[in-house]
Amino acid sequence: MRVRLYTIAPMPGRAVQGASKPAGPTSRAVYEWLVAAIRSGRIRPGDPIREEALARQLRCSRTPVREALQRLRAEGYLERGRRRGLSVAEPTQEELLDLCVVRETLEGLAARLAARGITTSEVYFLEELYRDMERALERGELGELARLNAEFHAVVWRAARNRYLARELQRIWLLITRQPVTTLSYPGRAREALDEHRALLDAIRQGDADRAEQLARQHMARAQMIRMRIAASRTASSPGVPVPAVGAPEP
Repeated sequence: MRVRLYTIAPMPGRAVQGASKPAGPTSRAVYEWLVAAIRSGRIRPGDPIREEALARQLRCSRTPVREALQRLRAEGYLERGRRRGLSVAEPTQEELLDLCVVRETLEGLAARLAARGITTSEVYFLEELYRDMERALERGELGELARLNAEFHAVVWRAARNRYLARELQRIWLLITRQPVTTLSYPGRAREALDEHRALLDAIRQGDADRAEQLARQHMARAQMIRMRIAASRTASSPGVPVPAVGAPEP
């Protein structure tokens, strides 16, 4: 199988007092950089990830790269490839379904808590994001729409005021977004998803916790159904591929 090459721009170093040149990035910075590369599709499932090559590209020592790769592997983002190297793990349909079920419940809880304690400034921010999403849809910019969608949900997580819940939702989101294809590209889904965001925003703004939770769970369930359709169509068109390439979580 032909492997797609990827490139990563150099990371800025940290300034250290008394040092003649900036220090290299920390393992946390390398970790966050790699997560962003995986989510954006710059590094895709199956692409080889080599410690030495990454250290050269990021202009740092191999130690922070090694630590970041160990963390990503422990969290399930990376796996050992056939040639002993690491690569982004491809989720199976069973894994994806399990993640979506958990996510549906947690997103509902986040919406319920957000409806109880969201601030005026957070409501304003969600309104601004919604308007930006409308403009992105009008221009047909699905990549931008997906980015704004993720930001919208992140604001809801923060408004829930539960750091453990937000942390777990972020982890699940990252696991599902290992594939760069968005369910917003499914015919009619972008407009439908935007309408669902509008209803959810209104329920949260009005402080209707029951309604917010119900809408969030329905939103996730609909996204899951679309994702399974995409997975099924990819499997049918690619016989012999054991794991379908499914979409990035839309909601």
